[in-house]
Amino acid sequence: MLRNYFKIAFRNLRRNPVFTGINVVGLAVGLASCLLLYIYISHELSYDNFHPNADRIVRVVMEYSMEGQVNRVQQTGTKVAPEFSRRFPEVEMGVRLENRPAVVSYADRKFLEKRMVYADSTLFAIFSFPLKVGNPKTALAGPNKTVLSESMARKYFGNQNPVGKTVRINTGWGDQDYTVTGIVGDSPANSQIKYDVLASFSTLSASKTEQWFSANYATYLLLRKPESIASLQVKIPGFMKTQFGPGQMSAGNYLTYLLEPLRSVHLYSETEGSFEPNGDRLYIYIFGSVAVLILIIACVNYINLATSRAVERAQEVGVRKVMGALRRQLFGQFMGESVLVTFTALALSLLMVYLTLPLFNELSDRQFSFEMLTQPDHLLGLLAMGLLVSLVAGGYPALVLARFEPVRALTGHLKAAGAGQFRRALIVFQFAVTAFLIVCTLLVRNQLAFIQDKKLGYDKEHVLVLPADGQVNEKIRALKSEFKQHADVQQVARAYESPTFIEGGYSMRRSDKAENQYKSVTALPVDADFVKTMNLRIVAGRDLTAGDLERATVPGSDSLRHFHFILNESAVKELGWKSPREAIGQKMDMGNGQPGVVGAVVEDFHFASMKQKITPLVLFPEDGGNVVLVKLSGSRLPHTLQFLEQKWKTIVPSLPFAYEFLDEEFNRLYSLETRTGQIFSVFAFLSILLACLGLFGLSAYTTAQRTKEIGVRKVLGASVSNIVLLLSKDFLKLVLIAIVLASPVAWWAMNRWLEGFAYRIDVAWWVFLVAALLAVGIAFLTVSFQSVKAALMNPVKSLKTE
Repeated sequence: MLRNYFKIAFRNLRRNPVFTGINVVGLAVGLASCLLLYIYISHELSYDNFHPNADRIVRVVMEYSMEGQVNRVQQTGTKVAPEFSRRFPEVEMGVRLENRPAVVSYADRKFLEKRMVYADSTLFAIFSFPLKVGNPKTALAGPNKTVLSESMARKYFGNQNPVGKTVRINTGWGDQDYTVTGIVGDSPANSQIKYDVLASFSTLSASKTEQWFSANYATYLLLRKPESIASLQVKIPGFMKTQFGPGQMSAGNYLTYLLEPLRSVHLYSETEGSFEPNGDRLYIYIFGSVAVLILIIACVNYINLATSRAVERAQEVGVRKVMGALRRQLFGQFMGESVLVTFTALALSLLMVYLTLPLFNELSDRQFSFEMLTQPDHLLGLLAMGLLVSLVAGGYPALVLARFEPVRALTGHLKAAGAGQFRRALIVFQFAVTAFLIVCTLLVRNQLAFIQDKKLGYDKEHVLVLPADGQVNEKIRALKSEFKQHADVQQVARAYESPTFIEGGYSMRRSDKAENQYKSVTALPVDADFVKTMNLRIVAGRDLTAGDLERATVPGSDSLRHFHFILNESAVKELGWKSPREAIGQKMDMGNGQPGVVGAVVEDFHFASMKQKITPLVLFPEDGGNVVLVKLSGSRLPHTLQFLEQKWKTIVPSLPFAYEFLDEEFNRLYSLETRTGQIFSVFAFLSILLACLGLFGLSAYTTAQRTKEIGVRKVLGASVSNIVLLLSKDFLKLVLIAIVLASPVAWWAMNRWLEGFAYRIDVAWWVFLVAALLAVGIAFLTVSFQSVKAALMNPVKSLKTE
């Protein structure tokens, strides 16, 4: 019987190629969209699931309060892992990690690696990164040992076995020889910890002492039981109170630690990681909703076209019932058609995913593989999805057709009760979703454009960012002098970090305040050319000079050091001065009693993501740094870069000329939002395409049903425009209703999304007007194509009796 069902279904589908094609293509596009978004969502949800101990691993976040200001950072001091392992029975072991860029040399080749990670020897006992060669217990035990990823091993040694060989690594403090003790598999794409080179943590001088402060390291703990997280968290605040002497933590100041389950860090942590930016669970909800809505739109197309043709197939149903067919047999017959259409569409959708996955990878900045969908559990999921779509899309039309009464069906006096209203409701739903996605796409793009165009308070255009190490710091004067010989080099500066995202946490105190009244600030060590290079606006005081740099870097005596501090306007307010001019000349000290005066105040500038408000910032002179900033005119860039590379290789041959532009760093702060906006735009377009495809098929069928009516109206003098309006107005009314329903939902949703930005656009009324015009215009063009074609038909042909 099933064979017979599918045979008849195939014949019926072949008899109506236009409607079959619309249904198959519509469902295929909907299913392909759903599968692509499913790949993205499942990847985000799978972060760190590959570790067998994942439910027992926690990341430690440091929380501290100074003068009522609470801060959370993912960095900790060196003491957390060893001390917690000793003091708390819940902790089995811990590991400390630090990500540093490094120059790795072998033979005569040098490579700048941005993902070199120092790690304790417990790394492989806590995490399940696959060590292909080497002993996991000893690979990182002892100083000057390194483990290379498989990619790096091939990069440096080709097909040779690197174990036992020596490489030179420079992380900014001179070359050191490291022995290669193992090869580890490349860090998985769904791992928050990313590495290319691993080095033993015991190599660092910081490993020799244990400190709560000097927070530069990521700390992970392996607990003995998953349920120990809650009990350990309760103990930590009380324990930390015992670690400080009288007066160290008073007036509400405190230092404690929070535990974050490993699997929740990527999507749920509000503290940024040191290896890659966190994801956002909001976007998982958004993409999941978009995937479901697009699939529903595709199903709605099938339902609308099937129910619109129900009356046409009434006589077929009548004959079958007279011949003895039961309702369940008819239902099975029409469901057979739905299953055949759906699984044909599913096969086509898999082909679409295979062909478009490289483009989707580029769009999402990921490396997804089609093989993921061929795994047994995913194949079962695909089968279940095909059956579900068959039921959703074909169930209602099959019920409508199976319930026809044979006498009325054979006499032609039959209408599908309620089917017209149901179809109109579905059209409203389709275009409500489409209008919602159009509004959201426009607002996401406007917010990203606002971020790009907003004045940052510094000049990010044509600024080159180069890495600095010990040799660069020693030869910085020569480097600046040689660079400035080129006419297109305007300024050269050195700093600890580039200004796009400054993380350094310090404490500042006015000298007229009590000893323990420090304020928590962000601070950046810079040289005397930083303000000029970044074009910061000084609102009071004077810029740094070479003399200020000398006074702040007196060799061999911290007691003689004296700082010229530059505050931003937010720091002036936070420290209690009423105006920038009032702050000039005031004495301050920066932690550990380092004295100085406020020498200048600069206008607030954005030194972090615009999701965060501008906070107090202090610039202070320092004879060292991690980056060199080169301000270029922007003309003859290739020639200028070639000149700079030649000078760089001559003066600092030990460090590769690996540059990046500052605006590229800035754009990376919003890579998640940019990717989201691009993905959202693509799938919003696909939803519009699907809605129009269904509307096209429905209008084609409606127009065909009214062919004789159109002929009569033309004979009676109706113009082409009259007929087009007649056939289009009913559909356009439904689209307008959809826009009215979708607008408040879109307004609410986008306001919620924009709440995540401290600096944001307003949800303007014109966005909804543009979305309405786009939706109406697209719908009108879709419907009018068939309407114009019908209106131009010769009435003699349309009124001709068969």
